Amino acid sequence: MRYFYLLLACFILKVISAQTSFYDSIPHQLQWRTFKIHLPTGYNTNSPFPLIIALHGGGHDADTMEFISKLSIKADIENFIVVYPNGKKFLIRTWNAGNCCGNSVSFNVDDVGFIVKMINKLKTDYNIDTTRIYLTGASNGGMMAYRLACERPDLFAAVVPVAATLQTTSSCAPNTKVPLLQIHSLPDTKVPFYGGYGTGYAGVYMPPIDSVLNVWAHINNCAISIDTFFNNNGAIGLKFNNCEYCYDVILYITSDGGHSWPGGNQTSNGDPVSGQIDATDIIWDFFKFKTLNCSTNNAQGSNSNNTIQIFPNPTNNLLNIYCKNDTELLIINIYNSLGDLLQTIIGENQIDVSNFESGFYYISVATNKNIFQSKFIKTN
Repeated sequence: MRYFYLLLACFILKVISAQTSFYDSIPHQLQWRTFKIHLPTGYNTNSPFPLIIALHGGGHDADTMEFISKLSIKADIENFIVVYPNGKKFLIRTWNAGNCCGNSVSFNVDDVGFIVKMINKLKTDYNIDTTRIYLTGASNGGMMAYRLACERPDLFAAVVPVAATLQTTSSCAPNTKVPLLQIHSLPDTKVPFYGGYGTGYAGVYMPPIDSVLNVWAHINNCAISIDTFFNNNGAIGLKFNNCEYCYDVILYITSDGGHSWPGGNQTSNGDPVSGQIDATDIIWDFFKFKTLNCSTNNAQGSNSNNTIQIFPNPTNNLLNIYCKNDTELLIINIYNSLGDLLQTIIGENQIDVSNFESGFYYISVATNKNIFQSKFIKTN
């Protein structure tokens, strides 16, 4: 009998260790608030992991957000943690994003406090890179992401609302800048791209997306002018020019789909999903190099022993890569601020960047020991 219980205990431990998605909860406002955690298959306690917080839309829940976004699948590939909080449930689950939505607004639910308390617990329970906490959300969840970016910009390295607009009750005036990318489909009638009262149950005015992004461009000290950097398959990508350092303000627009997550899974009663872009891929490409306050620390990989040095930084001409402790330099990749690969260098430890435009860039250095990724600034 004792042998049987030992086998049972071993089996239970194996099941727990193999489990990568599970629920947790914290007490907040006299109620237990729940959230779903997905640990990537490569999770370990040896190095800190990026964290994405993904907020579901009104009437949905954590499971639905995981389903429509496919972020857990992406997390297993790219090695980040993703957490799906649940909005407070009355008849349906919603978030108090300010003017929207539902009973969460009527009863003034403190969702900002809940998310902050949840983040603090996650920092305690898991090995999280606190400089790489990211925020996204769909519909009412995207509106909540906007509110959090306005009120707690100190927590998030970057924010991506999807099919959402700004609904804060007071002027959005964060005390620090936050990189922001918005994804929206033109056929969305519930949160109309050009503003107005949508066809959904929210019953509130939806500010037009261009007005919202103009607000954020002002926050991030961007120029008023906008460039088209992506135009493919019916979708376009727009970027505000000359934003301060790495505080991008970017918009992707699809001409198909609806009030849904582009490239994601469609719910049984939801709008069609855009096939022109994959929102999850775009979001991770935007997030993966961003760090809190645009710090110049390495964004990925481990360099705790300072085996790699990049200098001078800033530079207007040459960038040098120095390896120590028998580290062998293999491949160097340079990316622009949007995460697009610009140049690949093999076996060279000096790079001529004199022809690059002024601004900041990401550099990924693969060695025989690890991958080191950081930022550098190109000056005139």
